[in-house]
Amino acid sequence: MSAFLGPIHMWLYNQIQIVEKREEEIIERFSDEYSASEVDALISPYRKQYGELKEDKALAELIAGSDIHPWLEAAVADAQSREAAVVAALMKKYEDRELLFDIYSAQAEELADKAKKRDSVEEFNLEDAFEIINEHFVERMPCDRLSGVVKEKNRIIWKHKGQLHQEFWQQTDVDLDLMHNLYAKWLSVFIKNLNNSISHKREIKTDNYNDIFVFDI
Repeated sequence: MSAFLGPIHMWLYNQIQIVEKREEEIIERFSDEYSASEVDALISPYRKQYGELKEDKALAELIAGSDIHPWLEAAVADAQSREAAVVAALMKKYEDRELLFDIYSAQAEELADKAKKRDSVEEFNLEDAFEIINEHFVERMPCDRLSGVVKEKNRIIWKHKGQLHQEFWQQTDVDLDLMHNLYAKWLSVFIKNLNNSISHKREIKTDNYNDIFVFDI
């Protein structure tokens, strides 16, 4: 494995940063709504367990000559596990799901708006919108082959093996259904803001789950 940074590495690091910025927003909003010192005490053990947030540091600075693939694999695992652990701790203490869903929705809407401005479009077609999702929605190394795509007329089915995200969530006390619903909410709001005529739903099965995007004519 090489320390050479390519586009795929920057793409995956961007996804990691999106997860971490969302966690940062979760902590900030719950601190504002409840008690900053109390929230800090709740999440402190997970910062020690999974590491601190990487903030806006450059990827080259963070890897410091290390092999990039193992570093990214560990960063994906830490970001998702820490996010789930923080969600579990805050829900156990405050049970404020409404605030949590609002945070996921707000981030998705903001990022979708930024993507439209970046590409100077009012809306994306289905295929282009799906490519934008791939830029933003955290996965794992492509060589893991945990996701596959089926494209039909006006419909895209994104098939995931269960361990894509659940492997990390299951290391924590989080409610798996809650995490699925949060990620599904994020995707639904994101795609709707890319194109109001595209809908999303998540189908959860025993060993896999599918994200289905439909262009409503």
